[in-house]
Amino acid sequence: MKYICNICGKIIQEHDVTINYKKGSNGLEIVAICQLCLDHYLDKTMVETGRKDEDAERMKMKRKW
Repeated sequence: MKYICNICGKIIQEHDVTINYKKGSNGLEIVAICQLCLDHYLDKTMVETGRKDEDAERMKMKRKW
């Protein structure tokens, strides 16, 4: 079976795809993501999460003045 990546539009085989089922306004949506787009998305998410963690840690530090 072949799928179309919802992010880049490439046609991919079923063993190279990550399928996510999510509930949208039109009911159940099936989102297919290729491995390259998934890696890019996860890297971007980890960077944003790391920044939030650093900011939270920085806010917990006691001020010297």
